[in-house]
Amino acid sequence: MTIIYAVLMLVMLGFAGLQYNDDDGIYWAIIYLVPAIALAIAAFAPHRFSSLIGRILLFLAVIILASGVYVYWPAQADFWNTAQWWDAESVREGLGVAIAYLFTCTTIPLAFRRSARRVKKQKPIED
Repeated sequence: MTIIYAVLMLVMLGFAGLQYNDDDGIYWAIIYLVPAIALAIAAFAPHRFSSLIGRILLFLAVIILASGVYVYWPAQADFWNTAQWWDAESVREGLGVAIAYLFTCTTIPLAFRRSARRVKKQKPIED
């Protein structure tokens, strides 16, 4: 899973990097950096999501991105048509937020995983 999380993180960093020439690029770069940070933590320090603070921050990010999907979801009836992707910025923005939301949701199982630190070591049975 580390490789998958790292690849998804690189995709989100690519999304953030592509915002350099946009008028509201800083805003969208931040939206794409939130999942990149969550995926970096998932790839390189997954035990951070086992703590209460880690869970709260993860679920806060998921809720904020979910509300972003609600706000930015394309209003066009045929937004799945690839011609719409090139012509309508609202379609690209809505789908970008949806991808950021889905990528962040892939880290949720780590919040429910038992941390290796919490598992008590059993004493070997002596004969």
